[in-house]
Parts: sequence; structure tokens; C-alpha cells
Amino acid sequence: MPPSFGKCTICGKLILHGGVYYVCSVSTCNKKRLPMLFCSWDCWDAHLPNARHRDASCIEEHAPRV
Repeated sequence: MPPSFGKCTICGKLILHGGVYYVCSVSTCNKKRLPMLFCSWDCWDAHLPNARHRDASCIEEHAPRV
């Protein structure tokens, strides 16, 4: 199994190195100590009701390669 970059905050699916993941555009969701990573747009959308953001968007990122 390839090493993982991180885990999805919502479903726990592994995000592999070199893979695509999503982050929230709101700065409070992007803390260095506890980053919120999402494996899909649907998982990002699932965090919105509890986050109470005024204006947020989903940003696609690529995990670094090993």
C-alpha cells in the first residue's frame, strides 16, 4: 500500500501522495496543526452545515509526490 498524505476529515478515506484532495477556502479550516482535508467535493459539502461559513468555496489541491 502506498504511503498516505493524510485522511479525509469527513469519511476517513486515505489521500495518497500525488493524489487530488480538496480544502476549504476559509482560513479557520486551514490551520497548520489540524488541517481539514477532504477526499471529494461531497465530503467538503458535508462539513458546511456545522462550519457556519458565510462564503466558502472548495479548492482542489494535489498532494506532493514521494
